This record gives sequence, structure tokens and C-alpha cells, in this order.
Amino acid sequence: MQVRHLTYRPDIDGLRALAVLAVTVFHFNKQWLPGGFVGVDIFFVISGYLITAIIYGQGKGFSLGDFYGRRVRRILPAAAFVTVITLLVGSLMMLPIDVKALSESAIGATLSAANIYFWLFLDTGYFAASSDTVPLLHMWSLGVEEQFYMIWPALMIIAMKAGGKRLLVATSVILAIASFTVSEIFLARDQSFAYYMLPSRAGELLVGALLFLWQDSRQISAKAADTAGIVGFILVAGALVLLDEKNGFPGIHSVIPSVGAALLILAGTNQSSPLSEFFGNPVARYIGLRSFSLYLWHWPVLAFYRYAYGEPTFVGGIICLVLMCVLTLISYNLIETPFRTRTPKWLFTKAGPILATSAAVMVVGYILIKNNGYWPTAGSYAYRKEIYTQNFNTLPASKFPFNCQMNKYDPEKWKLDQCINGYKSVEPETLLWGDSNAAHYVGYLKEVAESGHFSIRNISHASCPPVRAADGLAPPALVDSCKAFNESAFAESKKYKTVIIGAAWEDYSKKGGNAQIAKTIRELAANGNQVIIALNVPVFTGLDRMCTAKAIRIPGMDCPSKAVMPDNGDIEVNKFLKKQAKRYSNVTTFDVRSQICKNGTCSAYDQGTLLYYDSRHISMVGSELIGKAVVKSGQVPPPIAALSPANRNIGQSITH
Repeated sequence: MQVRHLTYRPDIDGLRALAVLAVTVFHFNKQWLPGGFVGVDIFFVISGYLITAIIYGQGKGFSLGDFYGRRVRRILPAAAFVTVITLLVGSLMMLPIDVKALSESAIGATLSAANIYFWLFLDTGYFAASSDTVPLLHMWSLGVEEQFYMIWPALMIIAMKAGGKRLLVATSVILAIASFTVSEIFLARDQSFAYYMLPSRAGELLVGALLFLWQDSRQISAKAADTAGIVGFILVAGALVLLDEKNGFPGIHSVIPSVGAALLILAGTNQSSPLSEFFGNPVARYIGLRSFSLYLWHWPVLAFYRYAYGEPTFVGGIICLVLMCVLTLISYNLIETPFRTRTPKWLFTKAGPILATSAAVMVVGYILIKNNGYWPTAGSYAYRKEIYTQNFNTLPASKFPFNCQMNKYDPEKWKLDQCINGYKSVEPETLLWGDSNAAHYVGYLKEVAESGHFSIRNISHASCPPVRAADGLAPPALVDSCKAFNESAFAESKKYKTVIIGAAWEDYSKKGGNAQIAKTIRELAANGNQVIIALNVPVFTGLDRMCTAKAIRIPGMDCPSKAVMPDNGDIEVNKFLKKQAKRYSNVTTFDVRSQICKNGTCSAYDQGTLLYYDSRHISMVGSELIGKAVVKSGQVPPPIAALSPANRNIGQSITH
């Protein structure tokens, strides 16, 4: 190794600015810059380049203690500051279950293992919508970098002592190829591992390392540097615009922005080129110098906003942007910059506060985890009661014992009295059968049946359409269970005067199931049953079932206004089912659309009470509320009203 001192490269700060702005824009709105997430890859390449330059350039004078001291002062103060503030804010505004998860991720981030935590415990992919509200999710990239810093210096020293620069380069090439290969393989096997973990991300850092090792012993002509810059700019710009989350990332696609970033760094060896001047302009340098603090703060601000208010509006976006800028300046000027310089007693004056803050995160996180996301305070009990009530009111039908919904077929369900709803002093003459979209009508039918003095047996199987052959419609793991359930249901249905079938018709229709659905209707009609098809309810995309619970602590939340949409008429599959029903004199349909869509507007709320569990299922409490409402107003649909013995003649006139 030769002792060489790195000179300041303003173009690298400009490249940092490009990286952080790309990531920030992407996180504001993915459609604005589909490949903006590759800004992280650019950061990785820069880090690999600079770290290798520092270690290699100091030669035999390199000190691991000094190296790690610099890393501690450079990264940990701002990261610890953001982590502790995010944890405290989150504990005061988030739901207990989310506070507990935030506490776990805060501890993971403090231990430089956020990426490992999210790989193991995040229950959605990085690009999933719900991941947008995880406040410390972006800390995964710091975990990758910090783990790389723990391994790479020792590897460099060992390789240089064993075989000099030649062995170091060969080792770097092999590891980089292996890393990109692992990344591509795990895209299919475990996408979270591919995205979060060092073995699949190290290649990007090693591209930067290899660039330094290659250019260190070469004189790069201005023409070659400019050519490299043009190619690198095209690669990076192409990645930002053309790559997107749907094509699978990182994998082999991550080579494109990594090589592009490396070529842009190489282009900076000609500081007089237009490209270097562009990246080294004062505005770009200003942003680049503050890029670390901006990266740390932009995500929690957006995550908290989305958690409370959904996707940012224009005004909301401005508020988020202002908050990001203010917090970035505070973090950069009061935390990042003062801690970066080495002072004689830095271990005492700087490392001490860092360790104390990290310890505080660990202690606070542990307390919140042990208390299931609640602060151990006097007001906690009242808050627990409110949260419990809000959660109970939006539970799905499957959580109630009088709803006989199965995840795997159990023949004993046919014999259970708890599966009979309504006026239980009479034998059930009606069968409700289907999947969870049939089950969510149980509360509604129970209320109507109690009022009409009749009873209904309900039985359902999750993700199982009421058809003879569910291949291609039900999940592969459930096909056999679904088939056994439906064979029994077809046989049992002959014992009842009326059969109500309900399902996620729209999903099965999209999978090509219309013919199978029509065949079921035809078979049941031929058996002589009165057949009622329960139609799908309006879908509220992005519905937050715990919005009302969040509103207990978060000001300015208007939950009903976020679950409203214009009434654009019935969906195609419901029209298809109505058309099928008209073919038979003993087949009708019913739905609760008139209770959800009124005066041209559909709302998931009724007088401030949420009726839904998720975007396409009404909750059990919501189902019961709708049932009570139609009974009270006399708006029970004729096919359902006809199930009452008092209205039997009405039913005959309807069907005939």
C-alpha cells in the first residue's frame, strides 16, 4: 500500500445529491421517478469507493481504531438522533402493535442490524404499500453499510499481506460476482433477503472498491474520463427512469446503476469537464453535504404522514417537504457536523453521548416491547380500553364463534349448533355457503333471521369458491381441502329449501371462473332449491380499519372522509351474476349496496362507524349494523325477507 491522501471531490458530493434526491422523489410518489430507489445503490458505490481509498491510501499507517472512530463520529450521532426521536414520536401517535414493531426495529437499527430485522420480521415486501408506514425501514441501508465496514477493512489487510494488490483485486472481483449472483438467485427464492442483506448487496459496494483499485495505478486521460461520464450518466439516468419495482430488484438489474455510478465517479478525475462542473456546482454540493441527514429524515416524515393521513396531498406534500428540510438542517448543523471532528477527548465528549443515546433507545424499546406497545403509565388502561373497543368493532367475521368459517375443511362443522344463526327454536331451512365473502354476511342474516323468526346454517371455507372444481381458482395448497368441502356442500344443500352462495366473485371471475360459477348456479337451480346469490360489496381500496383508533391520539384525522368514493354503478361480475339469475325461476340475488351507496356516493362508514374489516369485507359488527338498519327501516331485500315463514307466499310470487 502507498500512502495517499484523498483530495476533496466536489463532484462526489453532487453525486450524493443526485442519489438522495432520487430516493426522496421516489418515496414521495413512485410514479414521478419509477427507478428512484437506485439512489441507494449510488450511495453504496460511493461508500465502497471512498472507504477503499481511505484504507488503501493510508498504507501501513492504516489504523483500525482510527478508522472505526471516524465511522462512529460520521454515522452514529445523526442515526441515533433520528432513531430516538422517531421512537418517541411513534410511541405517542402509533397504535400499540405498531409501537411494538417500531421499538423492535429501533433496537435493530441501534445494533447495526436493521436490515436483518426487516428481512426476518417485516411481514410485507419493501415495495408493498403497507411498508410505506414503517418509520425506520430506510435504516436497512445503514445496516448493510455498517456490516460492510466491519468486514471489508480486515479483508483488505489480509489480502494485501497475503498476495498484495493483485490478490486484493482478484478477491474483490470474485466477491462482487458472487454477490450479484446471490442477489439474482434470491430474487426468486427470498426477495426480502435479496433486497436487505449484505451478501446480495455487497457487490454494489465492491464496484466502488474495484473502481478505486483500478484507477489508482492508472492515469486517466480527459477524453477517457469524459467518455466514461457520458456512459455513466446514460446508465444512471436510464435506471432512474426505466427500472421499476415490478421488474425485480436488486438482482442483475442492480449492476446498471452501480456501474453507472462508478463511471460518473471515474469521470470526476477530469474536474474541468462540463459533467464534473455540473455535479460540483454549489447547489449540488450544498445538498450533497447534507444528503446523509436528508436521507435519515425524509422517510420517517413521510411514513408518519402516511400512517395518519394517507398519501400526501399537495398541501400535505409541502408540509412534509418543509419538515424534512428543517429537520435535516437541525440534524446537520447541531448533530452531524459537531460530532464529526476529532477532538482530544472525543471518546468522552462525543462517544459518551452517542452511547448514552443508543442505550436510551435500547431501554425505551425494551420497555415498550414488554408492555406490548403501551407506556407503563396511569393513563394506559383507559387507552387500552379504547383501542380494544375500536379493534373489536372492526374484527372480521372469522373471529366470531357463531360464524363457521374454516381454513381447512372439517366435516364436524356440519353438526355444530353454533353454526345456526337467527331464530334457533326452528330448524334451519336455509344454508349459507361459500368463502369469506359469504361469511361476512353472517351478522346481517343473523339479525334479519332473528327478526323474521327463521334460522340459517352458515358454513364457509376461506379462499374456496362454491364450485365443483376449484383448480386455478383456489390457492394450490387449498385445492384438495376446498374440493372436499364443496362436495359435501353440494350434497348437504339438497337438505335445505334455500341455498345462499357467496364468494369473492370478482377475484374468481378474473381467474377465468365464470363458467364454473354458472355451472354451480345451474346445478343448484336444477336441484329445486331456492337459490340466492350474495353479490360482492363495494370495494374501498386502501381502507384503514384502525383509522378511528389512530384518531384517538392523532389530531386532524377525518376517517369517514378517507373512505368515500363516487358511486360508479355495480361491478361487472355482479351484473354477470344477475344475468345468470334471470335464467332460472328459482334463482335471485341480493346485496347490501343500497346501505353503503346513497345519493351517488359510497361510504365505508355509517354515522361515523366503520362497517368494513378490510377493503372488500364488511366486519361482523358492520354486518350486524346493516342487518339491524334494514330490519328497522323495512328495507330487507325481498329474496331474504321471503325466508321468513310469514312471508313465504311473497317468496313464491317473487321467484315465479
